[in-house]
Amino acid sequence: MRMILLSVTLGGVLLSFGCQSAPVQSETSSQDVAATTPVLETQAEPEVSSSTSKAATVKRQKRAMKSAKASVLNEPSVKASKPAPETYTVPAETEIPVRLIDGVSTETNKAGDTFLASLAEPLIIDGVVLFAKDASVQGKIVSLEEPGRVSGVASISLQLTEIQAKNGSSIPLQTELFSETAKSQKKKDAAVIGAGAGIGTAIGAIAGGKKGAVLGAIAGGGGGTGYVLATKGKQLQYPSETLMTFKLAEPLTVTR
Repeated sequence: MRMILLSVTLGGVLLSFGCQSAPVQSETSSQDVAATTPVLETQAEPEVSSSTSKAATVKRQKRAMKSAKASVLNEPSVKASKPAPETYTVPAETEIPVRLIDGVSTETNKAGDTFLASLAEPLIIDGVVLFAKDASVQGKIVSLEEPGRVSGVASISLQLTEIQAKNGSSIPLQTELFSETAKSQKKKDAAVIGAGAGIGTAIGAIAGGKKGAVLGAIAGGGGGTGYVLATKGKQLQYPSETLMTFKLAEPLTVTR
C-alpha cells in the first residue's frame, strides 16, 4: 500500500515538473525571436540611409550643373559690358597738321567749294590717341579771289570743318582761317613795260634818229603794257599732298 502511494506521489511530481518545463521553453523561444527581430531592423537601416545619401548626392550634382550652366550663359553679358565713355577736350589753338587729298587752286576753285585732307600726325590728348594719323578731314574754301588783269592779286582762305572719328562718324570742328595772298607783280609788270620801251627806243633811233627814238619808245612801251593787261597775275595753287597746318578756333570735345 505504501509502495503504491509513493509511486503515485513521484508520478505527480514528475508530471508537475514536466508541465513547468514546457512554458519555460516557450518563453525562451519568444525571447529569441524578439531579440532577433531588432537585429534585422538594425541591418536594414543602413541600406535606407545609403539610398538617401545617394539621392542627395545626385541632387547636389544636378544643382551644381545648373549653376555652372547659368554662369556660362551669363559670361557673355559680363564680357559685353563696356566701361563708361570718357570725355576729352582738345584746347583751342591746338595745331592740326593735314595733307591735302584734293588739290586747291584760285584758278579752278571758287568760294564755298569743299576739299578733303588727312591728318599728317595723330591727335593725342593726355596720352590718348583721339584721332589716328591719316584720319579723314574735310574743309571748305571760305573766300577766294582771282588775280586781276589790271590790279588785284590772288588770295584764298581755307578752314577745316569736320574730322572723322574712329567709329566712322564725323565730328564738327572749327579752325582758324588758313589764308594766303599771292605776291604782287607790279615790279615785274613795270619791268616788262620798261623792257618794251627800251627795245622800241633802240629800234626808233636806228630808223629815224632822235624823233624816231621817241616814237619807238612810245610804241615799245605800249606793246609792253598791252602784254601786261592781257596777262593775269600769279595764281595760288596747292596740289594734293600739300602740307598745311591749321589751329583750332574753339575747344573740341571728344567722347570715346
